Amino acid sequence: MQCDPLAEYRTSFVFKTMPNGWLVGRFEHLELLGIPHLITTKIGPDPYHARYQTGLVLNQIAGLLGLSEGTYLNQVHGGMVLTTSGGGLAGQADGLCTTRHGLLLGAKSGDCPIVLVADGSGKAVGFAHASWRATASGIIANLIRSMQGLGCRPTELVACICPSIGPDCYQVGPDVLSAFMIGLGPDAEAFFLTRPDGLYLDLWAAASWALRKAGLTQIHACRICSACRPDLFPSHRRDGPDTGRFLAVIGLPGDVASWPR
Repeated sequence: MQCDPLAEYRTSFVFKTMPNGWLVGRFEHLELLGIPHLITTKIGPDPYHARYQTGLVLNQIAGLLGLSEGTYLNQVHGGMVLTTSGGGLAGQADGLCTTRHGLLLGAKSGDCPIVLVADGSGKAVGFAHASWRATASGIIANLIRSMQGLGCRPTELVACICPSIGPDCYQVGPDVLSAFMIGLGPDAEAFFLTRPDGLYLDLWAAASWALRKAGLTQIHACRICSACRPDLFPSHRRDGPDTGRFLAVIGLPGDVASWPR
């Protein structure tokens, strides 16, 4: 089976061509808030540069979005979240948040969902690299707690789940189910579907569940499968471990006075 590349995204997620010719994904709910963000595609920065020269590519994107500089993580598929106010490599973790205007946060992916989160009143933005290991380790709940520590209320947060491998393409082993049951409890069984050829995991459903459990009500998933769209996205599952990466970025506007209140 293949994931429907058009299902359930038209009203909240659109592709746009930037002035430099890049084709990027944008969430309409973040655009309405005035939140600088985008998801790169193959019609843009070289996916291999995005993987190996992340800082350089992020600074380029920051300039494109009118922000001052970018920051990123050494992603390790765990549950740790960092808070930062500086550019460059922020550390080793899978979640990052900031209150600094003009700073672009960037995450890279070859199939894993990136969850972008913004506070509706402009207090903070953040992201979670929600791979299966990070999800089972509580990365999304930890991100929301970190943003609460910055003064955010869960009901005022808007969360957007970026393109990633979809449930019809993500076959996993019983060890993944076991890790989810241990890390997230019995509710996690609902994210798995057993088919004649094996076990499949719905990371979109897992991320949405974790966000709702953390108190969020404004949750949007574009539901575009990276493995089904070789024209748009690199995919570790489809292309192998040496494939490139696409980037999901988010920041607070550089001009604080322009923030919509």
